[in-house]
Amino acid sequence: MKKKLLLRLLALSTVLTCLLGASSGVPKEGEQYIRLAHPVTGVDARQVAEVFWYGCRHSYEIERPLAEWAARQKPPVKVVRIPAVWPDQPEMVAYARLHYTLDRLGLAQRMALPVFRAVHDQRKDLTTEANVLAWAAEQGLDVGAVRTAYESKKVTAAVEAAPALRERYQVVEQPTVVVGGRFRTSPFQADSVAGTIRVVDHLHRTAAAR
Repeated sequence: MKKKLLLRLLALSTVLTCLLGASSGVPKEGEQYIRLAHPVTGVDARQVAEVFWYGCRHSYEIERPLAEWAARQKPPVKVVRIPAVWPDQPEMVAYARLHYTLDRLGLAQRMALPVFRAVHDQRKDLTTEANVLAWAAEQGLDVGAVRTAYESKKVTAAVEAAPALRERYQVVEQPTVVVGGRFRTSPFQADSVAGTIRVVDHLHRTAAAR
């Protein structure tokens, strides 16, 4: 009798655990995120990579929440930022050059929000060298250093490699966040920017166990 009661209690406990898990909002594979058909090789299981575009409003909206989430982690997470580029889209190519210019100067993270504000709030066109240099002067940056980086062979090479890098992460929309080179999510999959951060947090915390 005691054994039957114990088995019933155990079964009830299992059901309750499943119900609680289902109602806890744990992101589901195939819904809030997907598994890449071909995992990105050579990356850490907890790498967080964001594929973005300065011209994308959603990329602007996720910039601060993702940076704040990364800063709260222990140790802090360094988000790998990859500009989304389709080679037949000149504006994307131009904004990739701006990103890699800032990255070469060690300014990509600090200047991300100022760039987004300039493009979306101030309606600035930062797709030409002249406009980028004028904006850099407004921001108090070393215009000579910006010009040198903008025109450098290393930045040109990075821009030329950007479409293949986007394809390597199997990204078709931006912004997209890829965790561990295996799982992909976005505001469109997770329904919102806040939802995306929750999914990224879940994938990052559980990455080592996957």
